[in-house]
Amino acid sequence: MDSLIIVAQAAGGQDVAWWEVVSALSPLATLLAATIAGTIAWQALKQRSLADRRGEWWGRAQWALNAALSEDPALKETGLGILGILATSSLATDEEIEILSVAAVQPLAQVSRPSALPEQGPAREQGPGGEQRQARAPETQDRIVRRAAKLQVVTDRRLDRPTEEWIRRLAADPK
Repeated sequence: MDSLIIVAQAAGGQDVAWWEVVSALSPLATLLAATIAGTIAWQALKQRSLADRRGEWWGRAQWALNAALSEDPALKETGLGILGILATSSLATDEEIEILSVAAVQPLAQVSRPSALPEQGPAREQGPGGEQRQARAPETQDRIVRRAAKLQVVTDRRLDRPTEEWIRRLAADPK
């Protein structure tokens, strides 16, 4: 046996060389390769889409964090509200939820800390140019604190942390 040639027999009893068998299966191999390539491309498209959606989520979160930490009460209230919505998204990781929860700390700390001295007369605050102006309305501050409490409840729930009872009551207050 000088040369090694593998020969198969066809249904009619004829001898068929191995390369004829391989050439007959090549369309099947092409279909298999196309299926594998298509699956890989589909997975890459899904991953890219998720990365794009997460990037957009983070852009919104950055805006809302800046707004929530702003000195402008209306902007602060809006930012805290948007953070509460963003915290419910499945796109957010635990680390990102932890970052969002930081925005609730300062407004809630003001409420949990009793004032050392009671206010006398209408409260005044210094404006950006140094001028004196009347302090924010209490109802605006109340809405900011409620938004912060709601954000704290949502982030605690997402991170499986207990929320203090007074924060839960504050978040549920329908005022």
